Amino acid sequence: MAWSLITRGEIVTEKAERQSDAAPAGGRAPAPVPGSGAAELDGNGRGLGAAAGTAAPVVRLAGVSCRRGRREALHRVDLEVQPARVTGVLGPNGAGKSTLLGVVAGLYRPFEGTAEVLGEHLPARGTGLRRRIGVVLQETALYEELTVTENLRLTASLYSLAKPAQRITEVLELIDLADRAGDLVTSLSGGMRRRVTLARALLHQPELLIIDEPTLGIDAEARHAIWEHIRLLRARGTTVIVASNYLDEVQALCDVAAVLHEGLLVAYAAPDSLVARAGKCLDLECPADSAPEITDLVLNLPGVSRTEASSSGLTVFLRGEADPDDIVREVLQRAHISGFRVRAADLAEVFRVLDPAAKGTAGE
Repeated sequence: MAWSLITRGEIVTEKAERQSDAAPAGGRAPAPVPGSGAAELDGNGRGLGAAAGTAAPVVRLAGVSCRRGRREALHRVDLEVQPARVTGVLGPNGAGKSTLLGVVAGLYRPFEGTAEVLGEHLPARGTGLRRRIGVVLQETALYEELTVTENLRLTASLYSLAKPAQRITEVLELIDLADRAGDLVTSLSGGMRRRVTLARALLHQPELLIIDEPTLGIDAEARHAIWEHIRLLRARGTTVIVASNYLDEVQALCDVAAVLHEGLLVAYAAPDSLVARAGKCLDLECPADSAPEITDLVLNLPGVSRTEASSSGLTVFLRGEADPDDIVREVLQRAHISGFRVRAADLAEVFRVLDPAAKGTAGE
């Protein structure tokens, strides 16, 4: 595929020969996923329920391994992304999220396995596939010496849009930058530059939109506006893949989430299912000298997986079946606490629970 990526002052082009349509070595089959017509499984082989449809996947990765430098960033990943869905990609830093997006976008070539996007095997030949995909990477890669509109005009010319001025106006209004259309990019804040990169990816109305950290550097109001637009794109049939470090963002946007750990796909499930597996957190407000006694007490109660000291006292991590009220009642019989709060597990706890090296953790 001839893939051009606009950077500051230059166009980088990667050329590759078309890969054969042969099945992956060893007959490896992609993992069944939501909407694929097969039983849905997470990273531990647990069922997710009945299939939602039989449409051909927009993305199919079969046994894909990819290196970044000398490091193997992805290891034999099997993944299918269904059409008109928002698929999240989660994982701690270095898990392989950006590499996976790069493989799907055609920016990185796997050394093992096969990748298919919108019915074409990668690396693809010609520019047809590129015109059907929109990509927002972490780097803004804008021409800082040009205005917002001039940056968008350049991108519109690459896609040969029929009515570029009309489309540029539409996307600027969408991301709430119409009043900054004539400003130089160098004068924009980081959040505004992020919005311009999103506008650029949406100009040609792609069938597949790939976003690495969609709300990076964006304020809360603009963040929710972008969420609403992504939901609208999904409703209109656009397939979206989102890499994010925000659990609330994935829960708000995504139908399903793939969780990566050190290049391995360790789970593929609905976001709420992942959170449920991680259990709940019970924050207890207590004096520091009471924390050891409370810890000894709660660790002997059913449904408690572990505890952790916090600035306000102690955090108790509960498995799904545990009742926080029962825990609080038991604690009050033996110790004094000034307050408590129950909350869902955060992203760090979800990663910890799904870590293949972790044994006997919450939610298992």
